[in-house]
Amino acid sequence: MLLLLNLCNLYVSFSFPFLTSFPPQNRLKNNENKKCTANLAVHFAKRAISFDFCTSNYIKIMFKKIDKEFCLTDNSINVYGYRLLTEGLEINKFKPAIGFLMHNRDMGVAVKWEDFRVDGDKLYAKPVVNTTRFPNLAEEIEAGFYAGASVGKIVALEFSDDDNLKLEGQTGITVTKWFPREASIVDIPGNYGSLSLLYDESDNVLYDLKENSTKNHKMEKVKLTTEQLKLLDLSDNATDEQISLALKNLADKAKRADTAEKALQDLKADTVKTQLKNILEQGMNERKLTRELADNLEKDYAGNPDGLKKLVDAMQPQQLVSKTKDEKTPSDLPDKFRGKSFNDLYLSGDLEELKTDFPDYYETLKNKK
Repeated sequence: MLLLLNLCNLYVSFSFPFLTSFPPQNRLKNNENKKCTANLAVHFAKRAISFDFCTSNYIKIMFKKIDKEFCLTDNSINVYGYRLLTEGLEINKFKPAIGFLMHNRDMGVAVKWEDFRVDGDKLYAKPVVNTTRFPNLAEEIEAGFYAGASVGKIVALEFSDDDNLKLEGQTGITVTKWFPREASIVDIPGNYGSLSLLYDESDNVLYDLKENSTKNHKMEKVKLTTEQLKLLDLSDNATDEQISLALKNLADKAKRADTAEKALQDLKADTVKTQLKNILEQGMNERKLTRELADNLEKDYAGNPDGLKKLVDAMQPQQLVSKTKDEKTPSDLPDKFRGKSFNDLYLSGDLEELKTDFPDYYETLKNKK
């Protein structure tokens, strides 16, 4: 057997020297180097012990399932102040259910997750370790060196900033529908880098929470000065509750003041509009303005009733003459009718003749008597 292994090793080294540099995850192509499959399996994957000499078996990726449940997520507030609701997790979209080591994708896939189970608001699963790429990881997990799991690259489908969904101490949003792209094996759960970004389904960044988190976790209590406390009618030893109440009352007063100011402005505007309307109506009644001129002046003097009043008061009434056909003296009217009133023609006995020959003019004189 040793002779056969040595011959195979010699054959590979002589014919295919580059094979010794292949990474562990590579396999031999079908029907290539059948005689040395076992030798290469031993060389590339030292943990593989089941093989046949001089066959066409491939080199297989080795794995080991850990009989230990990990909590992948729950409804608690994470390190960035927001929450992922377990009831909103769309587990069917977490495919393939893989994970990295410490969220480091460059190292390759470390685990895949199986046997998902929900207990209350906690999601559990068991890892299957890729021992070909991570030959010591299974033992490190079993020994407790990696004791946690952490979801990463969160795809937020729906979220809310509703205070009714927030827990005490929660400063960020509540993600109500979501799924992860991966769930890593980690030493400490709640990895800062993996939770600081929220994505949409196209992997575009929705939120970058790093800056907000810094602010949330480094907030210091603000202490009011003596002068500021005096403005609130408080003493130097005022409690937080008293300060909060004073600030609330101050905010309420400011809100009421804004409302009153708006009401006053609306009243002034209505008063000015009424003044303009009265001035223009008076001008039209006094035959100083036509309707068209009044409409134009209303636009030009909007907000300036005093100026409009001075203008209209200085205007003279117009002589509105409107002659109709009936009011004109006929050109063929005899001289005996001209310049005479209805009563004059009645006394002279010419009225009946005027009525017969010039009925329109007769009606005109009759209306003027």
